[in-house]
Amino acid sequence: MGERTGLAIVGAIMLGCAAFGPFPHPVPLLFVIAAAGAANAAFPLMRTFGAMLLGGVATASIGLAAVPFATCSAERFQDVFPCTGDAPTWHLTGTVLVAGLAGAALVLARVAGADDLRRRVELLERRTRGT
Repeated sequence: MGERTGLAIVGAIMLGCAAFGPFPHPVPLLFVIAAAGAANAAFPLMRTFGAMLLGGVATASIGLAAVPFATCSAERFQDVFPCTGDAPTWHLTGTVLVAGLAGAALVLARVAGADDLRRRVELLERRTRGT
């Protein structure tokens, strides 16, 4: 399986989680941004931008993971995140899931970048040898 195929699969999973997952806001938005990063990382010209999006989403997801548990335990902040039912648990699950998928997409982007670099070096070696 190629890196682009892997990035497409990870992006599709992210979009599926955003569309059909039981995650409260802002988790679906994180999934959509990460999917955009994965799509950008599939192309050499946009790989750096896509990797930056993926890294930012992973970092933000880890930062937001425990926020609903802290805000729902205080009466003052209950309007920031939904605190009804299992919303804090689904928020934690979604943020950890999006961070993991973004990390997987980052690894695939890095492998794709290394393969592109290897191909370029081989092409330059062939041109300098004259073969």
